[in-house]
Amino acid sequence: MTTNTATVIIRSARERTEALCRELVLAQEVPAEAVFVVREVPFSQSMRTSFRIGLEQGRPWTFCVDADLLLRPGAIAHMLELAEQQPPNACEIQGLVLDKFFGGPRPAGNHLYRTAHLEEVIARIPNEGTNIRPEGHTLRSMKKAGYPWVQVPYVVGLHDFEQSYQDIFRKCFVQAHKHLGLTPLFMTIWREGSADDTDYRVALAGFARGIEHYDDVHIDIRGEHFKMSLNEFGLSEKLPIDTRAWPSARIEAIIQNWQEPAVYRQWYPTRFDLDKPDKRINVRSSIQRLRKHLERHGLKKTMSRAAGWTFIMIGERLQRIADQA
Repeated sequence: MTTNTATVIIRSARERTEALCRELVLAQEVPAEAVFVVREVPFSQSMRTSFRIGLEQGRPWTFCVDADLLLRPGAIAHMLELAEQQPPNACEIQGLVLDKFFGGPRPAGNHLYRTAHLEEVIARIPNEGTNIRPEGHTLRSMKKAGYPWVQVPYVVGLHDFEQSYQDIFRKCFVQAHKHLGLTPLFMTIWREGSADDTDYRVALAGFARGIEHYDDVHIDIRGEHFKMSLNEFGLSEKLPIDTRAWPSARIEAIIQNWQEPAVYRQWYPTRFDLDKPDKRINVRSSIQRLRKHLERHGLKKTMSRAAGWTFIMIGERLQRIADQA
C-alpha cells in the first residue's frame, strides 16, 4: 500500500519528541509536502486546524498523530491498508499504541480520518471547556449520525516514551481527571517503576496534584496548574532528544520485546483484542472461587461476594469503554 494517499498531521504541544515523530513519519515514504505540524492550543482548535489542512490537501485520508507518538516501521502503510477495508461510512480508524504509563497497548494518539467526512467532523467538535475528551466526544457524535469509527488491533508505535518531565507531570495531572478509575493500575506500575525511572516519580507527583485539583480540567497546555517546579524534586529538565538514538529498528524491538506487567493483564486481559480471551477458563476460575467461598463462609456471604464481583466487572467494562471513547 502506497503512503501518498494520506496527509499526515502531527499535532504537537511542543513535546520533546516532536522532531523525532516527524522524522519517523518521513522515513515511511510520506512526501514532505504531505506532512504538517500543528501547534495550536487549546486542543479543540488544534483539531479544527488539522482537519481543515486535510480538506485543503484533498488526499483521501488524513492521518492525525500526536507528537508524543513514535511510529513503528510500516505503520502508516498498514493503517491505510486496514482503512481501505472499512465501509464507506466509517469516518475514522484508530490503532493502538504501546503506552509507557499504562503498561501496555491502548487506543490513543492516532486517528486516521476519511477526508470526505471531515466537514461533518469539524461541525461536531465541542466548544472548548465543555468536554475533557473533545475528540472522543466528536467521534461519538459522528457515530450517532451514522458515521462510526473503527478500532483495529494493531500497535502503531510507542506512546509517551522520552517525554519531558513537564509534559509527564501535565499528562498525569490530566489522567487524574480522565482516568481516575484506573488508579490501581497506575499506582502499581508507577510505584514499582519509580525506583529505577524518574519518569514514574514525576508521574506520581502529577497524578497526586491532579487529584488535589477540584476545578474542571481542559486540554490546554497553558494552564498554570499543569506546571511543576523541577527544583522541588531535585531535577533538571531533560536535554533535547538525540533523534539518531531512536532509529525505527529500536522502536520495533521495544514493541516486539515488551512484557506487560501483571496488573495490566488484569485490567486488559485481551490487550484490546490483540489476544483472544479464553472465556472457558475465565468462567471456570470464577466458579471455582465462588465454590471455595461458599464452603468457607456460607450462602449469605457468598451471594454478597458474587454481587460485589459483578459490580466490579461492570465497572471495569465501563472504564474500558470510556478508554476507547
